[in-house]
Amino acid sequence: MRTKYKQWAVDLLGEHPEIVIEKIDLKDEFFAKGNLFVEFGSGKGDFIVNTALRHPENKYLAVEKVRTVAGFLTRKLLDQKVENVRVFANDVALLFDQLPDNYFDGIFINFADPWPKKKHAKRRLTFHTFLEQYYRLLKNDGYLIFKSDNDGLYEFTLEEIALSKFKLISSEEDYKFDESIDVLTEYESKFRSIGHKIHRIVLQK
Repeated sequence: MRTKYKQWAVDLLGEHPEIVIEKIDLKDEFFAKGNLFVEFGSGKGDFIVNTALRHPENKYLAVEKVRTVAGFLTRKLLDQKVENVRVFANDVALLFDQLPDNYFDGIFINFADPWPKKKHAKRRLTFHTFLEQYYRLLKNDGYLIFKSDNDGLYEFTLEEIALSKFKLISSEEDYKFDESIDVLTEYESKFRSIGHKIHRIVLQK
């Protein structure tokens, strides 16, 4: 379900340039030093906020193109005083050209839009052109973790991975949540509560 436009959420993005960035400044200490992870399609932020709180030693970039949704995420960061996350409130494709090779320690893709129509396959975040970019951006031995409730997207992703350079570490059709290594997203909490299977894939460069 689409989130209704909220002016306050969009306004909030412009009020906090210390959190919400328009472009990547590679000279900024936040992006120049330390372990850096990215989530493509962060939604309202349950996953990235709680992951960042759990791992204050790391830094995180949250990418969310829907500006109202990015505003909800930013509100959570402010409310919980999370300082190790930056928000890129724009399309992921605009980020690729700004980033060098071997940049991220890890990539998260959680409950991305499945774009079920065949003609929209190129928009799926696991289409092979996206996988090529993720591979380029990851450091050697870096990992990509994908989760979805959508059967079609899960199968499609496995097919695309088979054509990529990635090493498939694991693929679980019915992933049992492991609190010691993972954090729930807002969608995951909802789907698990009604008995939906969650799919999970782990890749390594």
